[in-house]
Amino acid sequence: MKLNSKADYAPRLPALLFLQLIVSHVNIEASQSQSRGPACFTYRPTIPKEFYRIAGTCQREIPKSIPNLAEVPPTTVDEIEKRGYYVSTHTILSEDGYTSAIYRIYGGPKSPPKRGKQAVLLFHGGGGGSASWIIQPGSRNLAFLLVDSGYEAWLANARGTGPSKNHTRLNADTDLEYWDFSFEEIGVRDLPLFADLIRWKTGNEKVYYVCHSVGCALYLAGLSEVPNLSEKFKAGFLLAPGAFLGSGENPFVQSQAAVVIGTPLQDLVIKLLGGRQSGEPNPLLSALGLTPDRVCTWSALRCGICDNALFAFYGADAPQLDYENLPDILRKLQDNLSLKVLFHGIQRLHTCEFLRYDYGEKRNLLEYGTKDPPSYNMGNVRVPLHIFSGESDNLVAPPDTERLWNAIPSASRAGLYRVNWPLFHHIDFLMARDADILVYNGIVDTINRMERGNRHYSYYNYKK
Repeated sequence: MKLNSKADYAPRLPALLFLQLIVSHVNIEASQSQSRGPACFTYRPTIPKEFYRIAGTCQREIPKSIPNLAEVPPTTVDEIEKRGYYVSTHTILSEDGYTSAIYRIYGGPKSPPKRGKQAVLLFHGGGGGSASWIIQPGSRNLAFLLVDSGYEAWLANARGTGPSKNHTRLNADTDLEYWDFSFEEIGVRDLPLFADLIRWKTGNEKVYYVCHSVGCALYLAGLSEVPNLSEKFKAGFLLAPGAFLGSGENPFVQSQAAVVIGTPLQDLVIKLLGGRQSGEPNPLLSALGLTPDRVCTWSALRCGICDNALFAFYGADAPQLDYENLPDILRKLQDNLSLKVLFHGIQRLHTCEFLRYDYGEKRNLLEYGTKDPPSYNMGNVRVPLHIFSGESDNLVAPPDTERLWNAIPSASRAGLYRVNWPLFHHIDFLMARDADILVYNGIVDTINRMERGNRHYSYYNYKK
């Protein structure tokens, strides 16, 4: 299907408002009755009383001067270089024609470029891109901490994100067919190529893998469906892995799941939005002044406009939010996302299982030979996995990560961890002030010790 022009991707405000009105008036219970599986257990975070007071505290210690963002944001590569690190760009071409970019950070102020460094592949979550790994100021980002510790950090960009929109036949801005992929295609068709590229360039026999959210779902799908892919990885560090879902309580996602997925609205939404949730800079929004730097002024930040919008979706964690850096955080968290990836995640809210994409009974029979989509075979996962959850994550709740833990072979269970901060939510893994202390330092230390020969070492205490 061809779209008329690039203008097709401008925000369709009347249409979206109309859809939201439909969503708010549809009988949710009737839609939920179509789900195959039982309702997942809804997890209620355990938060000490004193943290409720902290969570609602107005943060007034905001500097009078908020850094101005450039009208044209720097590329991820530009920013990496500006911070003093060596970086190069590489690409892969998948069998179905998608060209995807990956950034190799191979040296920095504390660790000059050198042959033979061990590589770590970092894969972003849904709706983000490689920029999500450089949100933190200074060198507190996991990518920079790894490079400073003597490793190479390779930042992948999933197909469809800004740096990875090329295709041998299709145009991402005009062809709806371009966006017909879920995370499975990325894990099965792109991830093996990324791994082979890194191994070829570095000489490593195996690489480490760090992921967030959907980046973990595609990793597990790849390990499940691609023979011998496990042999290319030393270990995986899964931050809020979006595989098993359903125990989180996110009203926005649940309302969309109830009235859009599996209904005529699903195809309508895909056509109206051109197959994707766009996260790229938009000329219309810029003209209207609706960009993070213009909306999130000092007054807006002080009065809670921007942070409360973030908290409304992910949950409130005011003490861990860097208010001064919030406009840049919001900008870096946004990139393109195929709606099929989104819908694939929402489908699994009803089942509590890690299932392949549900096309409906007729096409499922053609694709899988069964009326229902099959589960991914976690028995094929033969990589030590370290699995992390946040107590207040309303998208991938602790019981969801526990279901994943129980599904993988015992030999692959390297560690299951709960971040030691009760307000920690889904994107705190990327943007929390103390993410380095609470999460990143432990990952680096675990890799250090594994490289010294302690294959089963874990920096963290097991906490279920």
